[in-house]
Amino acid sequence: MFNLAYESFAKHGDSFFLEEKRGVLIVSKALLENEREEIQKKRQFLYEQRQKVLEAAKQNVLNDINPQDFERHKELEATKEELSPLITQLQTPDSFSLTQDFPNEAILLTEKTTVTLSNIEISVKLFLVLLGKARVTVGERFSITKHARNEDCIGEHDMTRTPFGLARYEAVSSLALENIEGIPKNSIGCYLKEVSLYNTGLINILPKLRIHEDSEVECFWVTADEKEHVSTLLEQEKMFCVGRVKIVNLSEYAVSVITKMRIHEDSVVESLTLVASRKKHVAAVLEQDKTFFVRRVKRVKLYNYAVRVITKMRIHEDNTMEDFVLAADKKHFPRTLEEGDSSIELGRIRRSGFYVPREIRRKLRYTLVDGEGKEERFFRRILCIE
Repeated sequence: MFNLAYESFAKHGDSFFLEEKRGVLIVSKALLENEREEIQKKRQFLYEQRQKVLEAAKQNVLNDINPQDFERHKELEATKEELSPLITQLQTPDSFSLTQDFPNEAILLTEKTTVTLSNIEISVKLFLVLLGKARVTVGERFSITKHARNEDCIGEHDMTRTPFGLARYEAVSSLALENIEGIPKNSIGCYLKEVSLYNTGLINILPKLRIHEDSEVECFWVTADEKEHVSTLLEQEKMFCVGRVKIVNLSEYAVSVITKMRIHEDSVVESLTLVASRKKHVAAVLEQDKTFFVRRVKRVKLYNYAVRVITKMRIHEDNTMEDFVLAADKKHFPRTLEEGDSSIELGRIRRSGFYVPREIRRKLRYTLVDGEGKEERFFRRILCIE
């Protein structure tokens, strides 16, 4: 028997959402039950008619069997085979405004359907599926929230629901990319606790989010091997807020995202890691005239070509870093070596966590401190001379 709750990916009231090849099917449990009752009645009728034909056949001598009875039997059998337990009358509207109330009919939202999201809050799962299956228009007072399989996926726009993680580890459809590009900036309200986006065009939705500034984001992890994964994001002039963040890890083309992020001014970043295996991955950062500001951070680790972004990075002067690591070879440093001596301000760094190639140290301006935060001027002077 078809299990509607199991086959669906989201529910609201007695209506369920099913992801189909053609789009998103919305069907109510009551409507499905009515269809089943009609189907059962038809099946019962067919069974009774078949029994009559068989009984008539038994009463006739083999040579005197009425050919019409057998023809009727064949027709009934054929009709039975054609019946499906999930026959429904589908509506495929050109436009559909998603609300908490659904019409008493099955609806199929396709790539030709414009779905309007306004004055409503829906689960992140429903939102992402709609992005890839229909044409989505985001209006005023719209937000997304945590997805819970057994709970309603639609509610009032109040921004009071549980924080959730935004994750994607695969490509999105061309329709989804088109939808993302058309969404107004800062128009999707949400509370986030984690961002994990890996090689997906969904990265471009970040500036479209209106992340609550009080969001406590445990980890902001983004990787982009293709430039297209971040192209729309980098075209935005304004920065987007990510709330308070503990761990930031950006790899390849996603390194450029650091220039568009605005972290809450009271936030202390536990760890900032940037990784770039090719020059082109940091080109967008180096081409900018302005610098990006990191207020307070405990640990900074830059790998390979990502070390070049230190010429664009500014750290709060009162900040004390537990670790500062530049892990790279000479081929990664040419641009940095062109900078003036002591021209790159890093602030205070604990000596035990300071790992920088000698040829780069003279380009940096920093103060090494011990475990108690006391300056080690003599040690600093020796490093700079070397």
